[in-house]
This record gives sequence, structure tokens and C-alpha cells, in this order.
Amino acid sequence: MSAEPLPDGPRIIKRYANRKLYDTGSGELTSMRKVEELVRAGIDVRFVDHDTGADMTTEMLAGILASSFAEKPAETDIPLLTALIRDPGDLLQVMLRDEQRAEELRTMGDRVRLLSKTIDALLSNMEPAEPAPTKPHAVKSAAKPAAKRAPAKAPAPRKKGA
Repeated sequence: MSAEPLPDGPRIIKRYANRKLYDTGSGELTSMRKVEELVRAGIDVRFVDHDTGADMTTEMLAGILASSFAEKPAETDIPLLTALIRDPGDLLQVMLRDEQRAEELRTMGDRVRLLSKTIDALLSNMEPAEPAPTKPHAVKSAAKPAAKRAPAKAPAPRKKGA
């Protein structure tokens, strides 16, 4: 069994008998902490025993998960871990559905970005329309502006005795 990574496959981490880990992707010894960082960065990994070629991925990822819970304990972790132990299938199905929804949202976001780029490209290729000529006095208003009104005449003085 070949432990070398496939071109688009998971990153292979070899575990030696002395518990040392060798990352075939980077070509150097690594640690569980560095592997955890790879997984958090979205890189798929696969652990194999160097001597036998046996897949150890589940065991090693469970170890990473356990150490991350141990480092940052929270009261909410206990019910989660208990549910995982009691009925791992149900919890994993819920998580899988959530991942499927997240993937659907990512796909939708990609489609919206592509549509936006297409619209931007179409708009940038359009020639600007000639503005319609406007007549300066084409619009009449009901009242003249105050500045242009004729001054009001003062009332004529009244004649006495009339």
C-alpha cells in the first residue's frame, strides 16, 4: 500500500514506531499541533503507520480533538462529548446536514459572485447613453422664486378730506 499523497488527495502523515510524525507534504517531522493547524486550515490529512501502512486517521484525529477539548475546557463541552459517546451516529448526521447546508450556501455565494462579475463586465462594455438635451425654461413652476418677484408697490397715501 502506497502512503504517498495522491495529486488531489489528502496530505499523508506517517506515524513511526517511536510515535514521531512525518508530514510527506512538507517533507519534515511534524507535531500533532501542526497537524491540527492543517486540519483547521481545511487541509485533509490521512495518518498511516509507517511500518504496516495501516490507516490510523480516526485514532489520530480523535486524539487531536480530545487534546483541543482538554486545553480549553468549557461547560458546554460535557453535553457534546456525552452525546457523541452515547449516540455518535445521530450527532454526526446532524453535523453532516449542517455541512451540506454550509456547502450549499458556499455554492450559492460563488454563483452570486460570478453573476455579479458578469453583470459588471456587461455594464463596463455598454456605451454610455447620450443625455437628452434639456431646455432651460422647459419646466414652469407655479410660483416664481422669491428673488425674481417684482417688488411690491407701497400703498398710495390717502388724501385728507376726501
